[in-house]
Amino acid sequence: MLKKVTITVEHDDCWTSQVPFKARTLNLQVYPTKHYLRSRILIDSSNLEVAKEMSKCKGVLKVNKVISSQNKTLVDFLNVYKGSIAGILYDYEVLILDNEIRDGKEKWTFVAPRLSVSEIVNEIKNVSKINQVRSEEYKPSTLSLTDMERKVLLLALHSGYLDYPKRAKTKDLASLLGISKVTFLYHLRTAEKKIISFYLDSFSEE
Repeated sequence: MLKKVTITVEHDDCWTSQVPFKARTLNLQVYPTKHYLRSRILIDSSNLEVAKEMSKCKGVLKVNKVISSQNKTLVDFLNVYKGSIAGILYDYEVLILDNEIRDGKEKWTFVAPRLSVSEIVNEIKNVSKINQVRSEEYKPSTLSLTDMERKVLLLALHSGYLDYPKRAKTKDLASLLGISKVTFLYHLRTAEKKIISFYLDSFSEE
């Protein structure tokens, strides 16, 4: 049986302790043989000092890019693999669903076999202080978004682009992801179409 686990931790030696604003991981690439991982996070602030403070953390190897726009900052950086929660989750081959940082705390949501959950939580406890753990049966859906569709949709949602009136401009969000305005809109519309179709199909089956 698969379990959906949400765990909230404080990781004092991690860069997350230097982010006093809400942030979310948009993309995570792991290179265990090279002993580092690459993260792209979106911070709910245009304060570039946050990225500077992050770069001083011992776990951060290199800040590749910092882009600030419309009260948001995208940070692309390399972090050490060993001792990171992402590294632990990767070692256990779990499915990572989400990672949010708020007030210096990390909230990870992932899917893992029921028999592995306790062991994973104990491993995380060895590198951080655990505040809360929630576990429930994982009920997968047939909805499938590509990595870029997910990144575009997350950015649109959390930047206020989907609000009325819009609180962000298309060109600014496209710039944050390093893609063109047309490409951004293409992936956004494709993701929206998939979600709407999935919802209507499930509704019609009731």
